[in-house]
Amino acid sequence: MTELATCFEELRDEFPDLELSPRTCGDDVLEKLPEPLREFYSMYDCADFPFGHIFSPEEALNDPIAKQAFGDEWFEFGCDEYFSFWLCRFEPDGEGLWLTSWDHDSEADPEPAFADLPTLLRFLANEYDDQTWM
Repeated sequence: MTELATCFEELRDEFPDLELSPRTCGDDVLEKLPEPLREFYSMYDCADFPFGHIFSPEEALNDPIAKQAFGDEWFEFGCDEYFSFWLCRFEPDGEGLWLTSWDHDSEADPEPAFADLPTLLRFLANEYDDQTWM
């Protein structure tokens, strides 16, 4: 079982209302996506979590506002319900990091913090769990 499949099993146990839509894109679309997202999009079209959403590849690839905001360096593939965009670089940084959750109200530029999608999703789930008691 892949790390992504294990991650989704864990998330489904924790969040039974997690929704995963089956893949609809072709291989031509997969080739346009950053490498760390290809495994997800080779199986699924989009996902809904209590802590956010992963967009369909077509929606993400064709979002003119995201393209204008992030250019050719970052790919916006999802967001939470509040203030953060989920971003993936098209190329890793020098430490092999690709992904981040970036607060659009911050004064800082996005910086990659995660090497793979399962690690980012687990971080976001834990962050959500930490906030639900408030």
